[in-house]
This record gives sequence, structure tokens and C-alpha cells, in this order.
Amino acid sequence: MAIARKTLLGLEKQLFAHAGLELPSWIVESRAEARMSRLGLEPEAYLSLVSSARGASELSALIEAVRVGETRFFRHAPQVDAVLEVVVPSLRDQQIRSPRVWSAGCATGEEPYTLALVLAKALPTQSPTVLATDVSREALATARRATYPSAALEHIPKTYRAGVERRGDEIVVRRHVAELVTFEEKNLAAPDQPRGFHLVWCRNVLIYFGPEAKERVLAKLVDALEPGGYLFLGYSETLRDVPGLSSIRHGDQVLWQKARDAQSRDGQQRDGQTRPPSRPAETQARASSPSLETARLEAAARLETEPRPEVPRPRRPLTAKKASTLHLGEADARTLEVALETALAGAGLEKLTVDFDAADFVDDDVAPVLRRALSSATASGVRLELRASRPGAQRWLRRHRLPGGDP
Repeated sequence: MAIARKTLLGLEKQLFAHAGLELPSWIVESRAEARMSRLGLEPEAYLSLVSSARGASELSALIEAVRVGETRFFRHAPQVDAVLEVVVPSLRDQQIRSPRVWSAGCATGEEPYTLALVLAKALPTQSPTVLATDVSREALATARRATYPSAALEHIPKTYRAGVERRGDEIVVRRHVAELVTFEEKNLAAPDQPRGFHLVWCRNVLIYFGPEAKERVLAKLVDALEPGGYLFLGYSETLRDVPGLSSIRHGDQVLWQKARDAQSRDGQQRDGQTRPPSRPAETQARASSPSLETARLEAAARLETEPRPEVPRPRRPLTAKKASTLHLGEADARTLEVALETALAGAGLEKLTVDFDAADFVDDDVAPVLRRALSSATASGVRLELRASRPGAQRWLRRHRLPGGDP
């Protein structure tokens, strides 16, 4: 069913007011349409429901439908390696008695439990703790149970499997690991946020905020760090002109460190004195930085997923050799959806190609994402082309009746 622009804006307003989410309109529309169909409501009636006190549970369901929930244990293996090889040595050298970690946007808990497994093993005498927050009550309920399908064990390296136990068709995080993690319902767009962390882990969350909200949330993440603390973001979430942060490259990963004499973005120091915020050398060197359009497309191009655990093969990311091409690797549907939306939002874009030839496997739930993107591209005057030369990729496109499947 078609949703009038005024109604769609009303839904977007509710998502922003209650979850701080600033999402692409076509994502909100598709998720809301599914909820309306399930409830048998017309768009105006659905907006009235989620705007009322009696519709609080349905608003939560809509937030759950649009949020990023794709996660698994050790999903971002190269960044976990960076924790072990960069952050852990720093924490050891500083002899911090109780390192504090914030997993922001923790979804169903696999990421904070991954961090707890890693840090408990690497820093057994330093008592690390993890605060895990998310806006979704449903996701947090799952996280607190610390119980997952047995298939999740495949993603946990053998080195860390002692931290979980198998019970029938499920695995359970052992108590000594689970007790390191505290879960709280928290909206990143809210004004009050926790502080005092040595590591902040916030992957694929900033991409769902508009520019102004993203800047505010990022400021809170930076302020949450202790001087010398580390910030981990998603592959597509690049930082520009953030005072007090410097980038650290570890392999093909980039993490961010807060200056040891850092102060908050408004210049307020912990001792109450103020000084003008310093600009890192990296920021000074950006006089010839690329345009916003190029930066957005390059950000989308860096969206990638890691290899399956313990399988020695090269990673195949969503990368773009040209600004108008996305090379589809092992991306899940929601990661691809964000990459496409980011690319299509680029000013002046005339053609965007999605290349399937790098993909070993494509889930069926990618198909509706591509259909919506094709519709959105047409409405925006952008030519979206699906390109596949490999027989398997061509068959997948033909099976889903998508263009580009002809041999």
C-alpha cells in the first residue's frame, strides 16, 4: 500500500523521537508497510496507533523492524584481532585494574559477549567489565538470556569455546563470562550517556543517524572514552575533523584513539578548566580532502563482512573500484541495504552498478532489497544495473526475476 508523504514523515518523526533513528524514507516505508499489512491497518490509522500511548508496543515493534539486528559471535574478526594486538597491550602496560568497555548498539548480545570472552582470557588479572546498551527491549531480553542456537558455536574460535557450554540444541554463555556483561536499555540520541570507558565498540550504528544526530552521538562516544581510550566503528563509518582523536591502522582496519590529554569537544576538561580543543595532525592535513559525494561513496564501498571463522580464504568485501560500482561479497541484506542507500544518496550520481561476481553465496533475502533499490533508483533518476557474468550469479538473478541474469 502507498504511504502518503505526510504520513511517512509522521512515522519518521516517531522513530526519531523514541529511538533517535534517522533512516532513509524507503527503508521506513518498506518496514512500516509490512507491519501495517500484519495488523490490517491503513497508513493513517497505523500512524495514529504508534503516536498514542496504547501503541507503545507496536512502536517498539516498528523500531525493532527497522533497526540493524544482524550480528553473530566474532563477526568482525579483524577488529577483534585489533583489540588483542593494540588495545590489550595498552591496557596491560597501563596496569588498569578494571578496564571498562562499552558495547553501544549491542543487539542480541553476541558482540559484548565476544568482547567479554576475549578480554577475560587476555586480561585474567585485570577484571574487565562490559556495559552493553541497545534501544530494543526485545533484543536485550535475548541478550540477557545468554542462550543461542547451537549453530552459533561454529563462529566461536576453538580458543574461546571454553567460555560457552552446549545444552542440546543451544549454547549458553558460561556464568563467569556472562557476569562480566551488564545490559541496559539506552537510546544513543538521548542526552545522558555513560562515561569512563577504555574501549567503546559501536559498529554499524552511526550509519542510521542523519548528519546532525550523527555528530551529536559521535561526540558522546568520544566523551565516553577515558584519555588514551579506543573507539571502534563499522567499516563504512569514517571520521572526519574530530578533535582529540587520532587514527591507528592495524592491517586493513582503522581504529581511533583519544589523546591522552584529551578534553571533550566543547573544551571542558575533567578538572573544570577549559582550553581550546586541539586538532590532530591528521586533521590539519585534510585541506585537499575529497568531496562529500566521493566520501559518502567511498564509505559505502568499505562495507564488508569477515571471512567465516577459521576458514583460510581471502576476505571479499563490498568494495568499489569506481565510485559507481559496488562489488557484492558476503554482505547480509541489511548491510547491502545501507550501502545501496548511501550510494544512491550521492548528489549527481547517474549510474550505479552492483557486481555479483565476487560473491560465493547470496542469501534470498537480498532479492527484496535489490527490488526496493531498483525502484528507489528509478525514482531518483539513477540507473541501477545488476551485473553478473558467472553462471551461478546469473541463475540467482533469474530465479528472483531480477535484471542482469541473462547469460
